[in-house]
Amino acid sequence: MQKFVVIDVETTGQLASKGDRIIEIALVVIENNQITKQYNQLINPERPIPSFISQLTSITDEDVEAQPVFDNVVPEFKDLLDKAILVAHNVPFDLTFLNEELERVGETKIQPYVVDTVELARIFLPKAPSYKLNELAEYLMISHENPHRAISDALVTADLLIMLINKLQYLPEKVINQVLSISRPLRTDFAKLCESLDHMTNRTDIEEFRGFSLKKQKETRDVETRIPQDFSKYLDEMYGDNGRLAQVYARYEKRNAQVFISEKIYDHFRMNEHALIEAETGLGKTIGYLIPAVYEALNHHNKVVISTTNTNLQSQLIDQDLAKLDLPVRTAIIKGKTHYLSLQNFEQFFHDSNYQSYQDTLLKAMIIVWLTETTTGDLDEIQFPVEKHPIFYQIVVNNGTASEIWKDYCFYQRMLNKATDASIIVTNHSLLAIDMLAEKSILPEYQRLIIDEAHQLEQMATSYLGDSLSYFELTHFYQQLEKSYGKSITFQQHLDTVKYETDILFRQLYHYVKEHNKNQKAVTDVGRLKTVWNHDKPEELVDSIYRTIMVIKELAQLFQDDSADEKNQIFRIQELLRQLLIEEKQEAVTWLEIDQQGAENAVFIHHEPFSVKDTLQEYLFRKKQSIILISATLTMNQSFHYIKERLGLDPKHSREYMVEHHFDYQNNVQLMIPNDLPAIQYPNNDDFIFAINEAIISIAEKTKGRMLVLFTSYDMLRKSYFILKETDLLMDYIIIGQGVSTGSRNRLIKQFQAFDKSILLGTNAYWQGIDIPGNDLSCLIIVKLPFQSPQDPVYIKKADYFKLQGMNPFMELALPQAVLQFKQGFGRLIRKDTDHGMIFVFDERIMTKRYGKTFIKSIPEIPIHYENMQNLLNRVSKWL
Repeated sequence: MQKFVVIDVETTGQLASKGDRIIEIALVVIENNQITKQYNQLINPERPIPSFISQLTSITDEDVEAQPVFDNVVPEFKDLLDKAILVAHNVPFDLTFLNEELERVGETKIQPYVVDTVELARIFLPKAPSYKLNELAEYLMISHENPHRAISDALVTADLLIMLINKLQYLPEKVINQVLSISRPLRTDFAKLCESLDHMTNRTDIEEFRGFSLKKQKETRDVETRIPQDFSKYLDEMYGDNGRLAQVYARYEKRNAQVFISEKIYDHFRMNEHALIEAETGLGKTIGYLIPAVYEALNHHNKVVISTTNTNLQSQLIDQDLAKLDLPVRTAIIKGKTHYLSLQNFEQFFHDSNYQSYQDTLLKAMIIVWLTETTTGDLDEIQFPVEKHPIFYQIVVNNGTASEIWKDYCFYQRMLNKATDASIIVTNHSLLAIDMLAEKSILPEYQRLIIDEAHQLEQMATSYLGDSLSYFELTHFYQQLEKSYGKSITFQQHLDTVKYETDILFRQLYHYVKEHNKNQKAVTDVGRLKTVWNHDKPEELVDSIYRTIMVIKELAQLFQDDSADEKNQIFRIQELLRQLLIEEKQEAVTWLEIDQQGAENAVFIHHEPFSVKDTLQEYLFRKKQSIILISATLTMNQSFHYIKERLGLDPKHSREYMVEHHFDYQNNVQLMIPNDLPAIQYPNNDDFIFAINEAIISIAEKTKGRMLVLFTSYDMLRKSYFILKETDLLMDYIIIGQGVSTGSRNRLIKQFQAFDKSILLGTNAYWQGIDIPGNDLSCLIIVKLPFQSPQDPVYIKKADYFKLQGMNPFMELALPQAVLQFKQGFGRLIRKDTDHGMIFVFDERIMTKRYGKTFIKSIPEIPIHYENMQNLLNRVSKWL
């Protein structure tokens, strides 16, 4: 009989080796999949508990003052560990602290078999949204009454372990054996865990192919039913007091604005016209456009394509929004090839003994289990840090086609087949842009298109109608070539020459960027240095470009078969280098970026056209009968002129609608603008930075945190982060900074929401697309009006182009983009009827400059207070 003991410790800090100590320990014993014993004890660490830890755990110095020290409690729990498999959620942390404490008091360190539930959850629950204990508990509906207290965490971990063992029990025997065969690098003693299994499960929903256990595809075709009513009756059935929405949404209340959106979309579908609809965030515009889309598909048999900004929103549309409506319509999601697992490539990766690191093993094990669950092969289903695992790009569908052996198991082709049969297709702006110019269309033929978050269409189209290349991409491709053809001595010699010349070229490009940033740095919002690629280049750099292109061409000529995918890809790289680094285009800009602390060849090359309106007009707006563009930010100063001009929309064939505001902004929002902060000076803005951080501290003391601070400069964000972290006045606060604190955007937002006293600092990525509703956010600070830096080299290049066209770059480029981003930032605060809060703008140009009125008129009418900081702080106290 296996005996598991779950351990959880709360500590004074993260590093046992630096003297941090245990303040609480809990043990839970599991035998026969049942919890049989519990132990919990507070411990006096004989040192102060940091305020951050007290806030996290609710354990204070007073709580532990009369508690025993560690060496006094060892006899109480040590016997429980005898002959047990030790279990913890991140076992190295708890085991290290336990052993450090044991050694400190003269006891022998323990070396048990271990099970790490973080690791096991990653493998056996590949679709879980997060692997933090409290979020796993929510996902699995495990009661977790007191997070960050040892006994509560230990009990949840125990329940999690039992669930994971049951999941392991349910897996096909072949899958268990495959994981076991590669398990050596894992933290968990997997073989020991498998001894607890008492039988194997016979799965009828699994098919075996080439050694892999795959979820069987559903063979039945969803039946679509025509909606019998006319559209007005259909709207009543959906939006009425006893309608479908009232049945599926708690506290449903009919919103006339939603009905208005549905009616206008239906009208324009019928009239074969384009429309722009601006509707505020939080209104429920998704439901507003889904209802007419379904009606159009079922009653008029027209395919409707819906485009969103990212792949996560695609899944949300299908799995949440449309699923709740429960309407009989066939749907499909279309993403780019690199979102789908190639079973052919994964087979090579799984059996390749060169990939045996911890991360490689974890990825292999996750996918082996995931293949028993997925019918789509969409890698977005896996919660794994893709960007941090280069091998991921070797296992996705690439430009090649699946071999004859695997062609019937190609997830990407299955997705395309499903889309052909679907009535509603959900894609994203990037793929929409790619599809416009593709020789062979990816999307099935359609004439009805809804573009959600349409304010991002131009930038997405600009990015994907441009080009990019990085040293990482090239080396990854060279590795693939070496793996496939490296046995040929001639090929390997040529490839070595290509790698050598590429490395020299990218090192020179790296120093080119460094040199151009010597006097004044141009930094992206993720901290990279950048410079425009001008054509006054050093001669040795030009020679290196031509040499690299020449040796790449020679490598391609080694392929006898002109249709070989690899040959075409090599020629594409050669052509891309020529276009990016040699060709001169007056209507486009090329720039280079480098990581300031990165390797001296890690260069990213980007190329974008200045305008995409002609392309969008020719390949989208003139080709499709009805396109609906919908977003919370389409107007500037109550006008759609700018967005229509940038997108190339013909005013004669499109109409515009501004949906009335639903939220009570007058009573729920206050706009506060201090008039006594130092002016923003370039390039030395230290006085401004210190002043705004003094203001942030003062505001935080009044509001008790829950603050989102939006910057336009990554450098300013970093400086502010360290100022706020170092002040004694915010000792009780969690300071989270984009690009400084570790974690993805979603993870940082969840961390922000987890603490009452928290301040989140963000740049461009945080101005839009994040949702922090309710009391989680009560104060928004906009540090500076979001104009692009006038010193930004890419902006300077674009401004020069606008001047040549006889246009004012400030009025035609800088101001409209800043206003739209400002509106997006404003929209972060009010997301629901009950939301309320205050917005501080630290840039008084919004009041003192003539163009400031454009910002004010572009947001809902709200109370504005323009006075000194002390008066504003007094207002905060009264308003709260």
